[in-house]
Amino acid sequence: MRVAVGGYLVAVNTFATQKMGLDLFQRATLSGERALQVGGAQGSIAGFLHGARQRHWDIVPLPFVVPGVGGKVTAEAHTAATAGFLDLLRQNPPVDGVFLQLHGTAVSDECDDCEGDLLSTLREFLGDKTPILATLDGHSNTTPLMVEQASMLIGVKTNPHYDFFPGGEQAARVMAGMFDGSVTPTSAWAQPAMAPALQKIYIAPGWPMEALMRQAHHLGRDPRVLDVSLLGGFFCSDIPETGISVTVTTNNEPALAHDIAERVKDACWAKRQAFHTDMVPVEEGVRAAIEAEDGLVVLGDLADSGGAGTPGDGTVLLAELLRQNAQGAVVGNITDPEAAQEAVRAGIGKQVTLSVGGKVDAFHGAPVEISGRVRVIQDGVYSAATAFNAGTYRRGATAVVDCGGVEVILTSRPTHGFEANHFRSLGIEPTQRKILAVKSELQHRAGFAGIASAFIDVDTPGRATQVHARLPYEKIRRPVFPLDDI
Repeated sequence: MRVAVGGYLVAVNTFATQKMGLDLFQRATLSGERALQVGGAQGSIAGFLHGARQRHWDIVPLPFVVPGVGGKVTAEAHTAATAGFLDLLRQNPPVDGVFLQLHGTAVSDECDDCEGDLLSTLREFLGDKTPILATLDGHSNTTPLMVEQASMLIGVKTNPHYDFFPGGEQAARVMAGMFDGSVTPTSAWAQPAMAPALQKIYIAPGWPMEALMRQAHHLGRDPRVLDVSLLGGFFCSDIPETGISVTVTTNNEPALAHDIAERVKDACWAKRQAFHTDMVPVEEGVRAAIEAEDGLVVLGDLADSGGAGTPGDGTVLLAELLRQNAQGAVVGNITDPEAAQEAVRAGIGKQVTLSVGGKVDAFHGAPVEISGRVRVIQDGVYSAATAFNAGTYRRGATAVVDCGGVEVILTSRPTHGFEANHFRSLGIEPTQRKILAVKSELQHRAGFAGIASAFIDVDTPGRATQVHARLPYEKIRRPVFPLDDI
């Protein structure tokens, strides 16, 4: 059997102002063997290839488009990416099946459902009988079109996400069953009127999604069920299907798939009040962190999260830490390539006065003037130490400026500072600091578990604000919780 393998890992915050264009897509498109290495040894691709090699399938590499997370994709970029998949399929006929790693949140200027559009394009080219299977990120805003055009969609079951490899393996098993005729995937999709904030879709004991995941897992134990994917969605996206969704796939049991999908949907709806966010005003959060008697306090700047497509240059939390003269605090980080380069040019040990942050748009605070000593200069490359979001990160030219109690990490690229190595790679030991300010929506809770004594999520402004009413929705279905009081 010949199976084509690739991916479209594009995450979009439709409210962010920085679009992802053709230039970025071309630089971020991998081909050949490089496309098959995305995600490393624990990624979806690795899981699928493990299953494929066991079955001695021949692999045809498709493009892997991986520009990361940002604002809307331009129509030109999405069209070119889709054409890239078709070109390679035309150049390598025939293929017996296709496996893709998808994120599930791509939106372009002209298409609210880029993954659905890509799957439709492949389906039209390959015909109805060719298996097309895909894995999805836990934040996927899964649509009926995606479910209809794919043979099967498999979502991760963790958040933060670390179970991509098993999803890839599962896709290979199902595809093998489709090849030999023992498996006929039949899927059903359901969606409650819910689009919870990112803060509350953490999957951990005591959190609402954990209980719902356990119920979904229990229902999925039926031997007729191939998969139950309950995905939290990405509320920073303005499309009709934004939010929680359930996709159930059975082995040719459509009524059972529908029944389970509806049961999980109803369970989500019954638990909706548990998804209200817990945000603290910035001034109050900083004061509480300063007054904490023991241990490290992690302040979450969720509205400018490195994982939510915002510019990473939000300054409101930094300004408040300086105003309250916080000691032993680290702001990790402010994305400002100009300020970072200025610190690099000054050199280690030099005093600098810099205007930092607040330069990309008007939604994340105004520039803040800082004065201090350049303590660290680095190329910005480091490796995460967690099982989730693992891999190598590239912050671009990076500097640490010590402002006499508040250390400010300046990066050249938006960075998701969700775990300890982000700081340790710059000579900052989190356990020797009192306060860490991180730009992360929920991953910091897992990333600093066992290190932090307290977590306080502060209500900063930004295009990933956890307060839905502040976002300019136009297309999301209404009414929807918690945007509407239902």
